[in-house]
Amino acid sequence: MNSQSWTKTVTQNRTICEKILLVSKDIRYAGVFNEYGRTISGKIKPGIKPIFSPDSVRHEFFAIASMMRLRERTSKTLGRVEIISITHKKINILLFYKNGITYYITINKKTKSDTILINKIKKILTLE
Repeated sequence: MNSQSWTKTVTQNRTICEKILLVSKDIRYAGVFNEYGRTISGKIKPGIKPIFSPDSVRHEFFAIASMMRLRERTSKTLGRVEIISITHKKINILLFYKNGITYYITINKKTKSDTILINKIKKILTLE
């Protein structure tokens, strides 16, 4: 990917992240990374203190990207991954996957990962 197309990809995904943040006041972070865990774009809601250090983010994204590649291998049998929800003590994470790209969204713990929120995000990502 040349410099110009990379810049275009980053800009498009930054816009998507900004739209996702507007879906709910409880969304803390929206980010996008490639199949190797390399960050393409990400946006943290203003006023939110990051939970991860930069090193932790790299490890987290690499681990999730590896898991998504493994899940992709079973997609012929099970169908494509639509959404993965990870529940932690401090936050919830929603993962959406499309064409080797993972959309990583963190949500305040108090928020339920309800269908309305998921459907709004899916619409932004045009996954429906």
